[in-house]
Amino acid sequence: MAEINFRRFLTKRELRELVSQILQGNNPLAITDLEGAIISGDPDALKLERSLVHYEDQDLGWVYGEPSAANTVKAILLHLFAQEAEKRRLGAEVLSKYKEVNLLYRLSEQIGNMHNRAAICELLLLEANKLVNVSDCAILLFNQTENQLEAIATQGAMFNPGDFLSISEGIEGNIFQSGKGEVINEVTNDPRFASCIHPLYALICVPLKTRSKTIGIASFARREPVMFTAEDLQLINALASQGAYAIENANLYQDQLKDAVNRIEMDKGRKMQQDFLPLHLIQPTNWQVASKFKPAREVAGDFYDTFNLPSGGIGIVIADVCDKGVGSALFMALFRSLIRVFAQQTYLSGQTFPLPGLLSSLGKPVMLNLDHVNALRAVSLTNDYVADTHSNLNMFATLFLGILDPKTGILSYINGGHESLVVITDGKIKSRLKSTGPAVGMMPRMNFQIQQTYLEVGDILFGYTDGVTEAKNAQGKFFGEKHLLTFLDAVPNSAEALLDRIEAELNTYIGDAVQFDDITMIALQRLVE
Repeated sequence: MAEINFRRFLTKRELRELVSQILQGNNPLAITDLEGAIISGDPDALKLERSLVHYEDQDLGWVYGEPSAANTVKAILLHLFAQEAEKRRLGAEVLSKYKEVNLLYRLSEQIGNMHNRAAICELLLLEANKLVNVSDCAILLFNQTENQLEAIATQGAMFNPGDFLSISEGIEGNIFQSGKGEVINEVTNDPRFASCIHPLYALICVPLKTRSKTIGIASFARREPVMFTAEDLQLINALASQGAYAIENANLYQDQLKDAVNRIEMDKGRKMQQDFLPLHLIQPTNWQVASKFKPAREVAGDFYDTFNLPSGGIGIVIADVCDKGVGSALFMALFRSLIRVFAQQTYLSGQTFPLPGLLSSLGKPVMLNLDHVNALRAVSLTNDYVADTHSNLNMFATLFLGILDPKTGILSYINGGHESLVVITDGKIKSRLKSTGPAVGMMPRMNFQIQQTYLEVGDILFGYTDGVTEAKNAQGKFFGEKHLLTFLDAVPNSAEALLDRIEAELNTYIGDAVQFDDITMIALQRLVE
């Protein structure tokens, strides 16, 4: 095969727009010739890794960019180049035959910028009729989901658009599996022939093949007695080969567009979800509040929050919605919004006063604050709304909601099935805030008990989701609660430093392993009275 100029090929009018669209995206990409001169793309990509585009015995040029994106572009370029190479081979073989050369030229001009595979298939049938004059014809492409051949374009009575044919059925199924075209005169004598509405006499059936695979078949038939020739088969094979690459490129183009749209939509979802997380944590006077959030995917089911209450109290939330991906992210937004709205409604208000004869776990009187009770009703209200309205989706969240009085250090809370929060003082675990009710949203009218603790000067309250303890290393072993609690004994006596140390330990532990679940942590420390 004569060498093809890479630069001239990629800057052809019919390819220029397609190449430009391929290179668009969030990651910088560039295509250069062998000397490194840019043909198309972003010059900033030249700072990234490069990958050689090599076809058969010819080095063509380089693709610069992040490896995954660059490899995708490289694969598309090779498909385009293979198409060009195939056209040249065919042109050299049949140069003496004006009819075939004219066919390839017309087809190349027409399908060069076509990205709709159905339209390409219709055009192939139209051109085939000009070559061999058939009464019935169809193009069937392999449908991976159904594992069958699907009729995309048809004329006559052999197939209807949307019909499916088993890859082990009939002449078409056999041609698809063998990958070799055939001329079959006197079709009804062939044992592979399946019955048709109208009797057929002669048939040409060829595979639609790219260099790597067979993507479908093209079948052309006559009802009248006729003898198709080897030359007819050669013409149809030429058309099918040209069409196969056009269809494959259309598929790649559509996949690229879908991926681009999905990336854009996912990025929008990620940005919207970030808007639901607090941009800045509330920092009450004499307190320090810190957080860490690392989603496993573009969107997450974990969330944390801090918000002011009309009474002067501070709401503190950490939660983990079941499942992963977009569904859990949508419910994360729902849970977060409901908790905020319900907690800030005013039903009860009043002063804080002790309940006679009752002592907390620290030996201090239990202080009843009606504003805290009012705010904590948000858990029950959220639970009932989700369970009543969305029970068919089986979505729920483990959730901790604490209401802090920053002046006294009293923390009233409900732990709805969440990981037990830890109170640390002087580098030692002082207490655990265990579950006081079930996960939120599982069943309506569940009982959520309000508990209370005191955070004294120097105390740190540390909360986390199960993405911390269930983080896996390269050997598939969990980080584990025991590891976490042991590590807490040696952390610096600061909320922010605590999370920094745990994050560093997690990163070291996970190493090159894939992050399995969202990692979320929150901590607050009382600095002075």
